[in-house]
Amino acid sequence: MHYPSGTPSWTAMSSETPSIAAIHDMDEYANDQFGIIDSLDYDDVDDGLIDHELVHQKREMLVQQLHASEHAYLESLNLTMRVFLQPLQKDSKQSSLNFLGMKKMVCTQRELHWLFGNFTEIVQAHQEIFAGLEQRLRMWGPTQIISDVFQTWFPLLKVYDKYLDNYDVSVTTYERLTRYQPFKKFIDSAHKDPALKGATLLSLLQIPVGCITRYAQLIPKLADVTSPMHPDYAGLLKCKQWILSIADDMKPKIDDADNVDQVLMIHQALIGAPFGVKAQRRLILQGQLSRVIMRSTGEERTYLLFSDLLAFVRPKQDNMRTVLQYKGHIVLERARVRPLPAEEADGQEYRIEITPSIQGVDTLNTTFVSSPTVHVLHTSSKEEQEEWLKQLTIVIEKLDREARERNLAQSRRLAHSRSPPNSVRRMGTVGSSGSSKASFASSDSTGSDGRPRY
Repeated sequence: MHYPSGTPSWTAMSSETPSIAAIHDMDEYANDQFGIIDSLDYDDVDDGLIDHELVHQKREMLVQQLHASEHAYLESLNLTMRVFLQPLQKDSKQSSLNFLGMKKMVCTQRELHWLFGNFTEIVQAHQEIFAGLEQRLRMWGPTQIISDVFQTWFPLLKVYDKYLDNYDVSVTTYERLTRYQPFKKFIDSAHKDPALKGATLLSLLQIPVGCITRYAQLIPKLADVTSPMHPDYAGLLKCKQWILSIADDMKPKIDDADNVDQVLMIHQALIGAPFGVKAQRRLILQGQLSRVIMRSTGEERTYLLFSDLLAFVRPKQDNMRTVLQYKGHIVLERARVRPLPAEEADGQEYRIEITPSIQGVDTLNTTFVSSPTVHVLHTSSKEEQEEWLKQLTIVIEKLDREARERNLAQSRRLAHSRSPPNSVRRMGTVGSSGSSKASFASSDSTGSDGRPRY
């Protein structure tokens, strides 16, 4: 090492006592050296190391969060299998072998399929997903990659397409079966299992709906906190794009499942309604409106526009629970709706007139036709009036279109049945019996044995 002029070497300093001037020179040299060190900006180096460690901690936290959530999810799936699905499968097989019919079946195999859909496929998919995640975390470190594990998940997530397609049938089947005594008895007993910790079969069937959303939140976060210098950066960016694309494709079905849950909650809160739940029913719009009777604006009610009818209810408290007291409903198929001009409403604005379809009642050889009851509703603003008119019109037009299609299909079946066995018409026409889901969705009756009829 070379020192500034006038500065003794370390060996020289050790062999003789330094003079005052030499000590002064050493102080100046030390100051110069510390000045050089300061110019290297070691604070920036330390900050860089700290930032790197923080990034690693964030990655570690997100991976652990993903692992914990996946473990909890798989536990809920296995719990559903053990407490509900497997016992019901066993019962349906045993009951089907009981040819004397002495024991009422808790749940038929068809109802079991409606209720759980492809639930077992979801369980199998997540057993594979969790096993791959666990294996990778055993060798986890700061530079470990995980995007290749995620990429094996994405093809498995296709099972949710089928599950979400069946979701409305699943929830509606559950609601109806709870009114069938053998099933209700089984459910009440199963719900006492301490492992459920208060969860119900319905809540467990609802959990898979949120799985894709969970991945769409955690995987992009992991990509965002990964440094561009990390070996997994490019792979995680691709995974982020893929999972967001999958979530975007699934969003309409997930939103529809959320709507199904809303409709079920409303039905469970309804008191005195003459109609039951339907798989294809959706909530379109709700709000506070007033009905006008004899030119007098009545009490404000909660109006619920569904995809097949308009119901009006009055919320009230019943034993610390809000219930919806049924007050009436309007069947919207072939109904007419229009904004009521102010000159026809004593100068009042923002009113809507709904005229239900004229319906006849056959008695022996006479048909009595009752005049439809015209409903006039008062809204609070022009914007609210226009929104209700728009949504009512959409619902009515859709119902009318579906009714025409049903009538046309029925006419074709009738013509087909009347054709000679070897006619060209019969040979060239394929009969349409409708899907099991469609026939299930359109019925809300109950069989003579108390079992819901689909």
